[in-house]
Amino acid sequence: MRNATRIIGTALTGALLVAAGASQAVAGGNWDYNCSRTSLSNGYLFTCIYTEDINQPDGSSYWKLSDSYKKDRGDTPITAKFGFNYHGYSYEGGWFSQSKGETKDAWFYDLGFNDCSSIVGWLAAQGQSTFHNAPVTIC
Repeated sequence: MRNATRIIGTALTGALLVAAGASQAVAGGNWDYNCSRTSLSNGYLFTCIYTEDINQPDGSSYWKLSDSYKKDRGDTPITAKFGFNYHGYSYEGGWFSQSKGETKDAWFYDLGFNDCSSIVGWLAAQGQSTFHNAPVTIC
């Protein structure tokens, strides 16, 4: 996979908290058909999925996923990373720094989603918690 590291299981350290406002996926996501949005104390976490222009060997589409965080409050910069969980596996990107007024994102490509299972994007902030988004699905 480009830009993604596969981690077996959910070997995340620290307390895992579901952010307030995360709700059940509706028609693919709670924000739009393919996107979910969760309001955090200093901004918004988005997780969106899209089909790619290439197909898997069985003819079904590969998928790409975008996690993004719009930090519009809080003067203290954060160091964080994005990831998502699917079928008991956790995928994550690299660390980044972010200040108020910035939007950061990470893309995960060539994903073989093949059923209606929930895909849960997350943002792990150093020295804080891991914030989970509302689930999205390909259905």
